Amino acid sequence: MKELIKYSLHDYIRSHRYFPPVSAFFILVFVYYTYTSNPVIDSYALTAVTLYVISAWICISVLALDPPVQKQLMLLHVKGSNRYYIAKFISVWLISLILAVYAFLYPVVFNLFNEPVTFTIGVISFMNHMLLATLGISVASIFSNSLMKNLINSYGGLALLIVISIAALGIYDVLPASFKNIVWVIPPAIGTQQSLTNWSGESILHLSIVPFIWVIIYSLILLYVFLRLVKRF
Repeated sequence: MKELIKYSLHDYIRSHRYFPPVSAFFILVFVYYTYTSNPVIDSYALTAVTLYVISAWICISVLALDPPVQKQLMLLHVKGSNRYYIAKFISVWLISLILAVYAFLYPVVFNLFNEPVTFTIGVISFMNHMLLATLGISVASIFSNSLMKNLINSYGGLALLIVISIAALGIYDVLPASFKNIVWVIPPAIGTQQSLTNWSGESILHLSIVPFIWVIIYSLILLYVFLRLVKRF
């Protein structure tokens, strides 16, 4: 699996498909911080949501990279589809990790915040970046070409679900009381943001961790469903 991860990363970089999502993320973070004296928690919450979108974009392009014949050979080589796809997910996760490090360090190095970044805020904010990156990967897997052969359905469905997940709080407010539970089906990309923006940053004990746990559970469920479905298709 280690060799497959190395190969996937090398093949993705060589294909130059990384350039649009990675450059978009770098530019968006740079543009956001052109305004100085930014609040720490709110700023990191925003870049985490951005990473959620970019990680989904990267994942769907990585999973579409291998031609059918090459994919079959690699499946035989690693002895199973689970190992193949888990290696792909780890490859995307590592790319997301690099982007998260950039989003975290850029404003710190150039002193773009209106207050110091404490250890507690830094750890929680970085963890939020990686959790939302994992959520983006899991959501994108369901719309990858491994399950959807039609590109319009694949990219269009992913884009629509991402937009809905970001607008989940607004959707919740306008739904009748009897339909509000439907929101639980939507990817919880905004739940952690609401928790962070309501947090003073002084103590982790004052932070609601339920949204973070739900992101983990939701991501694992989607990845499990994907691995089950892909064996059938």
